[in-house]
Amino acid sequence: MLRYVFVFLFAMLGVSAMAQDMDSLFAVRRGTRWSIKYELKQGENTHMLAQRYYVTEREIEYEPDFDKSKKAGPGTTIYIPVNSENYSLSKPSVLDTKDMHELYYHVGPKDDIGLVSTYAGVTKSTMRMWNNLHGNTLTEDQVLFIGWLKMIGRDTTDNPTRATAYPAMKKAMAIEGPKQELTGGLDTVYNRQTNNGLNVLTEKGTAVFFEKGGKSNAYLAFHNATPRGTIIKVFNPGTSKTIYVKVLGPVPDTKLYANSVIGICDAAKEALGITDTKAWVELTFPAN
Repeated sequence: MLRYVFVFLFAMLGVSAMAQDMDSLFAVRRGTRWSIKYELKQGENTHMLAQRYYVTEREIEYEPDFDKSKKAGPGTTIYIPVNSENYSLSKPSVLDTKDMHELYYHVGPKDDIGLVSTYAGVTKSTMRMWNNLHGNTLTEDQVLFIGWLKMIGRDTTDNPTRATAYPAMKKAMAIEGPKQELTGGLDTVYNRQTNNGLNVLTEKGTAVFFEKGGKSNAYLAFHNATPRGTIIKVFNPGTSKTIYVKVLGPVPDTKLYANSVIGICDAAKEALGITDTKAWVELTFPAN
């Protein structure tokens, strides 16, 4: 039941998230607060980043070994503070979701739920509810949702002031080649089930992979929030690759699937550009 509550919690943000950057946003612990670790890109400067993340330029920090006598250029690592001006612990209203992004944290080797909750400024019970946890045990590299961050998307062009402060990055022209079939033949069914992507819910979390028997060429999966036969669109933000999977049933209650939101057959790993036994993925599936 809690998993359904968790999915519903983010359903209201789904429409906004689809129009923004697909990459998940992660915080790191720095001193006594969260920060966003960011590497400056070509054409960017700290003034742009300060406006994008709703902080002052003075608050932005640099790597300890950065030579402050030099101008920060592409490749410079900076830390953008997560503070009272851009961080929220309350679910944004439907009218206030445009610049609000879900914020996540990778659990470190010595982290516990008490420490993460303290940094987030919430109770342990709230942290458990947010992440559908059934106890206080955390595992290293586990991904936790920790709140919402106010941030202007990089490609925002609907407001001239924003576009001037943070101009849209020009996209390099791609050289077309043979198209690689990554869908497993399920994209057409997905479009039918979701009314061409207009009626969807979204979910982000860890995927694990299982060995699939049989001769089916379709990518198969286990997922708790959708019925058997549902087609789920799976996006890997680390490689920008997408596949479609067909749901066999709920996620098995075994150690293999602990802290995961979906189980996907091994045959899909190459298509997603994954070599590890698990990966952070972003899911889109029919709302009903």
